[in-house]
Amino acid sequence: MKTRVYIDGYNLYFGCLKGTPFKWLDPVSLIETLLVRSGAPESALDELAVKFFTAEISERAASDRSSLNDQRSYHLALNNHCSNRLQTIKGNYSIDKTKFPKVEHDERGKEKEPRSSERVKIWKMEEKQSDVNVALEAVYDAVTDLTLEHIVFVTNDTDIIPALRKIQHHNELKLRKPVKIGLIIPTRKSDTERKGNKSLKDCADWTIEYIHDEELQAARLPCRVFGPRKTALKPISWFKHSEKVQEVLNLLSQKGVEGSVPKAWKWLERPLHRADGLEDIEGIPAELMDDDTALEIIHQHAKAYADYKKRS
Repeated sequence: MKTRVYIDGYNLYFGCLKGTPFKWLDPVSLIETLLVRSGAPESALDELAVKFFTAEISERAASDRSSLNDQRSYHLALNNHCSNRLQTIKGNYSIDKTKFPKVEHDERGKEKEPRSSERVKIWKMEEKQSDVNVALEAVYDAVTDLTLEHIVFVTNDTDIIPALRKIQHHNELKLRKPVKIGLIIPTRKSDTERKGNKSLKDCADWTIEYIHDEELQAARLPCRVFGPRKTALKPISWFKHSEKVQEVLNLLSQKGVEGSVPKAWKWLERPLHRADGLEDIEGIPAELMDDDTALEIIHQHAKAYADYKKRS
């Protein structure tokens, strides 16, 4: 069944990825796993079948100085790793000054209505155009591509409901073979507070209501993603134990050891050498840096290796 997938990148980030070690995510790999779990007939993802909608954050609004570069590194990784299967469509990030009523309480301690509250000047920061772009792309594809049989949305944003209803209406006109609609709610199974919107689910033929941590874990990109011009590196702050990872890289990148961070990563992409007095791990160290036990063993090996190189 020929399938197209429309991912609201910011909705996915805030619903599933923020504050987790899963941000360095391969969305195509994740979608393939979820399509199998959906129970829908076998889906075929052809070239550029997955459309990823996002916007570059503003340095003025970033939570820390590295946020913009971290996001750019991630977008580079997606381009290097998924360029023939994923299309990135960017909107804008806006920062405006505006006035909104603040939350106030009356003399009885009850919250006032917005109309009765003082208005204060604030910075309004928001990602723009993604929901419109998702709607336009999906409706256009459903109407113009007569070979398309299945569309899947990854979002919990109700702004997309008119687009889903328009596709349903087009199906009812019987101008072409009906297009099946799938919905993936980007929330983690472990998140008991965030729920899928019922009105949104009512517009879909099938819904996945949550994503397992194990599915996010299995869909991680390699720590180094090579490309024709530049290599993308996973930001240190995106690791579960970022300080420990930084210590490992500092040990390995010292002059007289590996000499640079890229060469340190290259060392981590080879199996550890067995050494007396040191525990061993199965697998490639670079792929195990979010595992508490494995990271501790990797740190011990990196320190022993650095000491050996400096003695030599």
